[in-house]
Amino acid sequence: MLEWVRGYEFLEGQHYNNQYAKYRQFIQKAEGKKTVYLELGVGMMAPMFIKEPFMNLTYQNPQATYITVNPKDAIVPRELTDRGIAVKYDLVKVLANLKECGISRISAED
Repeated sequence: MLEWVRGYEFLEGQHYNNQYAKYRQFIQKAEGKKTVYLELGVGMMAPMFIKEPFMNLTYQNPQATYITVNPKDAIVPRELTDRGIAVKYDLVKVLANLKECGISRISAED
């Protein structure tokens, strides 16, 4: 077992660096384009890792939309009211409803 702290096993090491490079590449490619930042089940324990970056990226790109799904912590800041969607439902139920609607695959080209 490992503590959930920054170290070689968590937020460091080659695997993390490879994944982070892919993320940065996506962010650069999406700049100025229609983009959806979809936040699934993220709470308020550490908003600086996912929530705030997604909100900031949406704010910086007028063509971006921010969608957050969380029964308690789905919050859209005032600055993103016209480009943000807060889905205050359980993620498992949301995904089940999407599946019932026939949405089973989303392509980056769609």
